[in-house]
Amino acid sequence: MLVTPPIAPRALAWTIAITMSCASAWSQTAPPTPTPLDASATQSAVATSAPSAPSTATGLPELDPDAHFKGKMGGTFGKNVTEILPAYKRVAVAGFRVAFVTKDSATAQVRASSFLGRDTSGARMTVNAALEGVDAATLQAVTDKAYANFLEQLRLAGREVVPQEELKEFLSGVQATPTSTDKPFTKEFGAQTLQLFAPTGMPLWFIHIEGPWSDRGAFDLGNWRRLGEYSKKYDAIVVTPLILVNFVSMQSSGNQSGLIARTAEADAIPGMTINTFMSLYNSPVDEGGVQMTKGVRSDVVFGSMKEVAAEDNKAVKGIFDILGKAAGLANAGGANRSTSNRVMQANSSDYRVASLDALGRATGTFAKLFEKYPSK
Repeated sequence: MLVTPPIAPRALAWTIAITMSCASAWSQTAPPTPTPLDASATQSAVATSAPSAPSTATGLPELDPDAHFKGKMGGTFGKNVTEILPAYKRVAVAGFRVAFVTKDSATAQVRASSFLGRDTSGARMTVNAALEGVDAATLQAVTDKAYANFLEQLRLAGREVVPQEELKEFLSGVQATPTSTDKPFTKEFGAQTLQLFAPTGMPLWFIHIEGPWSDRGAFDLGNWRRLGEYSKKYDAIVVTPLILVNFVSMQSSGNQSGLIARTAEADAIPGMTINTFMSLYNSPVDEGGVQMTKGVRSDVVFGSMKEVAAEDNKAVKGIFDILGKAAGLANAGGANRSTSNRVMQANSSDYRVASLDALGRATGTFAKLFEKYPSK
């Protein structure tokens, strides 16, 4: 007989608290819904800070961390993490994971409707975008540099960073995700395909509530338990950033009724964006989570988008509509359907600059939380 292992009460309480926090990135079951197309269609899928000149990466950007990150200790009803920040001088970066989106998709739909003798056949449009020209070695190099920059940003924020040497014992005992230089860990989540990396010399590992982006299940509690233990040992705040870097912003007019809309519109706007950044936040006496609430983006150009294939059903629909009309049938051809497949052909070196620019803004703004609420 198969017996399901019990969840520790503390783990269960934390999981429930995370689930209750609807704003938490951990409670998502699908990628962020694309922004409806309108006059501001070039905006990111999540509100982003205004771009400026490329970041110096190791500096701290001129952004308000409270406008970009929110977090609670012990879940939805606990203290704000900013209340705990001043209590500890030391910060340990026990995990650093960067997920690079290599494929993304957006779909818009207008549902067929009938009202007072007025029939609409509906419409559906899908845009698929894929990244080409960037290899795993480049993504690994970006991860390594972003990690080094983040450690320096924490130091610039006035904190003592736990040396990597002290982290060896913790990292040697984590349940790591199998990966290799020529075969990075790849995950499909919703419409996205991602490749995930950890810095060279640090294992790629996840906890149970990071399931959508990882290989961990709801009962894989080992890594999570160790974080609290080592936070006490280090007498430090322990953070574990997981950051999603996207090469494109997907746009969609959404799912609408034929009573209010006629056309379905979707698009893919090139541009390096970070709209998902989450981290566990362990102190020696409490735990919580921090997530990004407002994204960042880079205006560095790193390639060009090209349509490589497109198809629609206009011709077939037209014929059936004509035949149906002769027979007294409205919209016999069904809904208008179209698909556009696009490729972002990136320059590898420019991609590196653009992704590090976006990552520098994201990690620097996170580090500014520690500067804004200094240790006592």
